[in-house]
Amino acid sequence: MAKKIKGFGGRSYGQKSKKSGNLNELLKQAQKAQEQMEGLEESFKEIEVTATAGGGAVTVIATCDYKIKAIEIDDELKEEEFEIVQDLIIAGVNEVLEEIKKRRDEEYAKVTGSMGLPEDII
Repeated sequence: MAKKIKGFGGRSYGQKSKKSGNLNELLKQAQKAQEQMEGLEESFKEIEVTATAGGGAVTVIATCDYKIKAIEIDDELKEEEFEIVQDLIIAGVNEVLEEIKKRRDEEYAKVTGSMGLPEDII
């Protein structure tokens, strides 16, 4: 046990306080969370999501790192006007972007929830 020094109000300066122990634990948790988030960002390159528009006439496949992998257009649309096809492609891309956001939020929630952190920390 550390010796108390009278000139400093009898406070012991040789021991770690409870607060510094909590701070160290918090820093360890933050470092662990950062490592998990980096791994999660890497995994987003592999997670695929799919969305459709026009009742399945247009299908958009993307990864959760916001990369479009494929846009599939049904043969029935070959007879349609270009503007209609264009609108369906835009709708499909917007839908897949919403799916990506939802999936990313779910994956982040798994990490923050397992550490007891609030979900909106990211």
